[in-house]
Amino acid sequence: MGGLIISKLKIPYVMLILYILLGLFLQYSEISGFQSLPSPIYGGDYYYQMGSVNHILSGGNPFESSSMMGGIPGYLPLYGVLCAGFCKLFGLDAFNGMIYFSLVIFALSSLIWFNTFKKIFKNEWVSVIGTILANGISMYPILKYTPFTKQIMIPLFILALYSTVTSKKSFNYVFLGIIYGLLAISHTVAFVGATLIIATFLTYEMCKYNFDKINGLKEYFSENWKNLGIFIVVGLPISMLYWYKPLFVYKLHQVNDLLIWNVTQDWFDVNVQINFLFGVLNSLINFNSVYSALLSLFFINGLVRMYKTRTNTQNEFLKIFGIGCIFATFSYFITIPLLNMHFVPNYMANYYMWSIWILISLYGLNYLNNFKLFKNDCSKIKMCFSAVFIIFLILSSNGFISHIENDPWITKGYTSMSEPYLSIQSYLLENTAVNDTIISTKELSFALNGISGRKLVVNRWAQQNNPYMDFSERDIDASIILYGNNTPKKLELIKKYDIKYLYWDTNWINLDYRFSENNSLSPCDPLITFYNSIYEKKLDENGVKYYRVDWWVDPSLHDVSKFDLLMISPENYRNSVKPWKEDLDPYLEEVWNYSVEGHKIAVLYKMRVE
Repeated sequence: MGGLIISKLKIPYVMLILYILLGLFLQYSEISGFQSLPSPIYGGDYYYQMGSVNHILSGGNPFESSSMMGGIPGYLPLYGVLCAGFCKLFGLDAFNGMIYFSLVIFALSSLIWFNTFKKIFKNEWVSVIGTILANGISMYPILKYTPFTKQIMIPLFILALYSTVTSKKSFNYVFLGIIYGLLAISHTVAFVGATLIIATFLTYEMCKYNFDKINGLKEYFSENWKNLGIFIVVGLPISMLYWYKPLFVYKLHQVNDLLIWNVTQDWFDVNVQINFLFGVLNSLINFNSVYSALLSLFFINGLVRMYKTRTNTQNEFLKIFGIGCIFATFSYFITIPLLNMHFVPNYMANYYMWSIWILISLYGLNYLNNFKLFKNDCSKIKMCFSAVFIIFLILSSNGFISHIENDPWITKGYTSMSEPYLSIQSYLLENTAVNDTIISTKELSFALNGISGRKLVVNRWAQQNNPYMDFSERDIDASIILYGNNTPKKLELIKKYDIKYLYWDTNWINLDYRFSENNSLSPCDPLITFYNSIYEKKLDENGVKYYRVDWWVDPSLHDVSKFDLLMISPENYRNSVKPWKEDLDPYLEEVWNYSVEGHKIAVLYKMRVE
């Protein structure tokens, strides 16, 4: 029966099935051997993502921060919610759930991209080739919300948007509203980009009515108010799951300028802006590899055909979508001078310039049907499409294998987490509540949150992605609790943050500071604050030693400006075993430890404060 069904399928559908099966096989053969996430436990994005999944699995609110009480989610929750649901469905922990959920993402993404391309190009051959290009095996495993958004939500957005362009049925606007709303809880940059692209389409349609219709805009709104209303009524409530707090609680008042220090480049530098523009253009047309050369040829042909072809639905959609993608990506040329802000252009390009690149390339590929060589000869065009499919299949498979062999963090994934972390993970998941708060250094806190989803006083600033929370204040308060000489103030702050536990291990000091090659001490990720005379006075009043320095906010982001910081000094450490001030000891009760040859190398203390 199965063979009969397959024999009746068109060849492109058979190719799609084979591609999905091959991708699942290659992925499974690698990820099934993982014993830990292929990412650093200190500062690795995958561990912060696992903390988000653990937070949800333990009963935490997915629309609240997974690492700090009262905050907004650092990693938007759609991926985490779906992954946690997958974990519960199959009885998996967060680690195994993330690993095997990647298989589901690959299969689902392949189907979504195929149907999106089929809807636009009406050609199954082009669609199956496009599936390899857009959802290449080499992109996997996917273990984080950012690539999840790219491979699941972006094709759904393109499909929904194209559906509204080709048909004004109310259902299409319901579909677009749902996807638009879900983008708001999937990735902020993708949501902002979608907003700008939708605005581009609306502007284009209104201009058409204004020029072509007797009653202009009045006629446009008369004909479209119902569908626009449906889109808003459906999309707005879903988007408010994330945006309610920023808009109505924080009123968009930001205390952290993430767009300056939490980015990989200094986007306020004109040279960076221009270099990025040319870098994107170079990525669209280059001949550095067989893959990029073929795609560049298709892309160039697509551009030529778009220029020469009389406007049709495909052509019109790609032109307006392309304008929207360009506007979203390079809007910083407008927003930085006028608003002193940007929308993270490299992420925007990764979502939308990449998408239009694929779409125009497939548009060019689709025109192979019109070549004289292939006209009136279906067998030749099928052979040509089959050859292109096989070439990209081989290149994508080789890319996956190369990625697995050459990425050092993939190799790290085949080794288990260290025994102390496995032990503390088990203790925290079994003996603490999801909102129990732990105090430690920033890097140790990050690791604890990743493996358990428990809450923190301080954390690495970058992954918090929360412009409305005062990280400086939290770092200052943590320094007073740990190193200050004002015991009543310590107890007040412990109650303020409802701290339940203190965690120490032998990495406490060297994750704050490290000795460089010339034997000088250099900061890694200590407690810090942006310079402020009020904070300086607060540290002085509570006996915390510090120094003022121009340094980077995030230890891994050194391509941006340095900032005027107050950095908590290593002079505060009492010793390597109990670095905090001794007046904290009476309030600490040891509840867990990990020892090697009789020496404790990690300890968890319960805070006993009445």
